Amino acid sequence: MKYMLRLVCLVLLCLFTMAAVAEDQVPQRVVFRSGRVVVGEIVMQNDEVVIVKDASGARFQFPRADIEEITAVQDNQPKEEEKETASRSVSNVKKTSMGFRVASGYMYMNDRSGISVAADFMIGANNIANRRIFLGGAVGYRALIQAGKTYSVLPIDVVMELPLMTGKHTPMIGASAGYGIGIGNFLGGVNAGLSVAYRLNFSRTGSLHVGYQFEVQQLARFPHEQYATAGQWFATESGVTALSGMLTIGILF
Repeated sequence: MKYMLRLVCLVLLCLFTMAAVAEDQVPQRVVFRSGRVVVGEIVMQNDEVVIVKDASGARFQFPRADIEEITAVQDNQPKEEEKETASRSVSNVKKTSMGFRVASGYMYMNDRSGISVAADFMIGANNIANRRIFLGGAVGYRALIQAGKTYSVLPIDVVMELPLMTGKHTPMIGASAGYGIGIGNFLGGVNAGLSVAYRLNFSRTGSLHVGYQFEVQQLARFPHEQYATAGQWFATESGVTALSGMLTIGILF
């Protein structure tokens, strides 16, 4: 009799233990800053990483900094509805972002040094491939100041910003290319730029970066001199290239 009583108590203890473990293993919905959603069991989590086991038993480790929130999946929510909700979460991530960028630094042109000042308005696709990559267009203003003269340019560029990591804090490289329209007594020309920066992702699509930008702008003074041939006037152009190195700060939202 005592043996049977002990056996019943042991079985009840096992059942309560299994129920408690099952209660702790409620599926969780993990929402990332990029908009990605993963549903599974949280195996382990701390301030650095979160390990999730999916329905197939596979385990995945994610940086904690990439995760926006973790919520429990309701028992009365069908799997189909859960998948639809996850899909909506991803699709609702804003794909188009706008931003501003300002810069100032040192300029070298025509054997002389000077100051360069820049400002840009950017708009384009953000979060490409769920990796916070920005690709879009920019219009702006450049002031190249040398020996008391200001050369003003209105650049129209294609811009790409590529973060090297997926966390909240990440290094970033950027590139741009386009055409600068000259203002005043000279023509503009093609331009290109490269940048390296530190980026802080403060929301799913919002980010702030600080870095250094190197830019090349082709210029053509106009008119340099004029002469008449066969009743027509022609203008000769004296081409120069401005090289700029600038500290830059930008924001996307």
